[in-house]
Amino acid sequence: MSGLTWETVSAWLAMGGYGLYVWGSMGMCAAVFAGELLSLRAQRHALAKEDAETAGAAAQTPARRPVLTQQEQDA
Repeated sequence: MSGLTWETVSAWLAMGGYGLYVWGSMGMCAAVFAGELLSLRAQRHALAKEDAETAGAAAQTPARRPVLTQQEQDA
């Protein structure tokens, strides 16, 4: 493997002339990954807020009685 030896950091960053493509791809992957994490965090926060609101609303409303059919009412 003669083409994979780099003597300096700048040679390693250049990646044999493909550095812009390699590091651009790595940067885009990192950006998409970070965006996905932020999106999941926002969704989790929204669901937690919705659950808290639902729990609060359920605690404030009185218990409902089941709706009975005519046969159940006559029995």
